[in-house]
Amino acid sequence: METRAPNAPSLSLKGVSRSFGKTVALRDVSLEIAQGERAALVGPNGAGKSTLLKIICGALRPDSGQIALQGLSPARARTQAGFLGWLPERAPLNADLTVAEHLRLSASFRGLKGQGAAAEIERVAAALGLQNKLARLAGRLSLGTRRLAALALAFLGSPRFLVLDEPTSGLDPDGARLFQKLVASLPASSTLLISSHVLPELFNLTAKINFLKNGSLVYSGTYEEIDRAFPPRAGEEGLQDAGPGAAACAQIYFRVLYGS
Repeated sequence: METRAPNAPSLSLKGVSRSFGKTVALRDVSLEIAQGERAALVGPNGAGKSTLLKIICGALRPDSGQIALQGLSPARARTQAGFLGWLPERAPLNADLTVAEHLRLSASFRGLKGQGAAAEIERVAAALGLQNKLARLAGRLSLGTRRLAALALAFLGSPRFLVLDEPTSGLDPDGARLFQKLVASLPASSTLLISSHVLPELFNLTAKINFLKNGSLVYSGTYEEIDRAFPPRAGEEGLQDAGPGAAACAQIYFRVLYGS
């Protein structure tokens, strides 16, 4: 029987590959994320990001390779109450259930009951501005509110490992601010893996960045490490000169993906 290894990395991938027919989505991806680490996953459209996140969360099987979440298989990790929180790129909300019903179901799956479940639902609803939307059917929510509801499901119960695919897609600036504030409130022991095209957001929320290109992991490291490994070309500023935000992130992104 599998048991969680407290001192193991939150995520360990070794030689993970996946194809769809003749299309290779992932090629021999190996990656490790330590407990408490805040990591980003970036790459162009079609690089394999969503496929990799689905494999990590047990929604898709790899053709080859090994995946362990704190020593457990993805299927086993999904059964551990309070361990894994996942936001898919297209979160499947039931149009005929209210936001509150979604949250209560998710709470029961995560072992939350009674007053504990009610308090946790109230916490995530308040954090994401959903207090007045709890009685609404998911099918009648705006795109942004549906995304906030899906985020609430991912954060419910303060999972030890959060996997978020394009979390701010469809959110207005206020929704994005609420999301960023919720991430900032995570315990230091929580691990975060987030995929997004919003580079300044990643720069502010994560410390390590992993680049996928054509299904392969082409580089992994902290922003400072990558800046040193890929020095600016003539006329470009380095990370230290550009300062935090869009300029530094964009430079790193294009240097790695198109200069490697």
